[in-house]
Amino acid sequence: MKQETKVVAIILAALIVFLSGFGLGATKGINIKVEGAAVQTGGEVAQPAPQTTTTAAPQTTTTAAPQTTTTAAPTGDTTTAAPAGDTTTAAPSANGLKVPSGNAEIAAAYNKAINDAKHYTGKVTLKKHDIINVGLADNAASSIINPVIQKLTKTEPQEETFDGGKGTADNTRELIRWIIPGGGRDAALQEAGIASASATANADGGYTMVITLVSEDSNFDGTQNTSNPTHHESIMDPLNLGSLDLGDAIKITNAALHYPGATMTATVDSQGRLVKLEQKLPLEGTGEGKATVIPVSLQLSGSMDGNYEFIYG
Repeated sequence: MKQETKVVAIILAALIVFLSGFGLGATKGINIKVEGAAVQTGGEVAQPAPQTTTTAAPQTTTTAAPQTTTTAAPTGDTTTAAPAGDTTTAAPSANGLKVPSGNAEIAAAYNKAINDAKHYTGKVTLKKHDIINVGLADNAASSIINPVIQKLTKTEPQEETFDGGKGTADNTRELIRWIIPGGGRDAALQEAGIASASATANADGGYTMVITLVSEDSNFDGTQNTSNPTHHESIMDPLNLGSLDLGDAIKITNAALHYPGATMTATVDSQGRLVKLEQKLPLEGTGEGKATVIPVSLQLSGSMDGNYEFIYG
């Protein structure tokens, strides 16, 4: 009985260390869910449209009709009122912002929005919250281990105001590193990495992009990844088992991670600035290893998500 207790304790320790490494990878901003209303700017653009006086046209038609039928009939207002239909063209943007169409344009627009935000030098407040929800799939020890996992992976919302790319409360914080992908890397999404994409105009003159990536796998041979989820890596920070230091007592001999396809929802305002970002990254994984000399099997399921909100000025 004592020997069984010791075995369970070691396996639990191995799993906790494995998953705590998973959590550390995730907190770099791997996935994103944006909550709250989008920042509204330029909402007055659509207002001038209805101001053209359609009542002014009839006001002289009956009396002046015989005299100036040719000039009064067009009622110059009708031709200027027609651009009031600019509500359809003006809705996408107050500044002529074009809503991207097609996977290639959307990929380029997404990269620009992310990278402009990462390199923004003005004043901006960034609110973010990484949300890690990972558990051990059906397993005899899951009822004991999962509560521990949830406690280990719990994260709190963070907020920082940046000016010139540096945190004003903590100048060691860099805006370029607070936005995914991490490590100061720029987003480099390619059309080939997109399973589906759409862009919709917003009432404030901006637009919202929803992008789902193709599914990818990542395999680990105990030393390094033998395959990588390259499209996921182009815009986020997937879990890299090779970068985890689990100590001498714990060894992962092999692992396979499957990414069914992350989804990003990015909203830009009428000036093309990123105001919201939501990222959802579902993840499945299996692995084998040893805690000292005791074999350990792992089967993970869950997601790593996050919310980003940008407030400028």
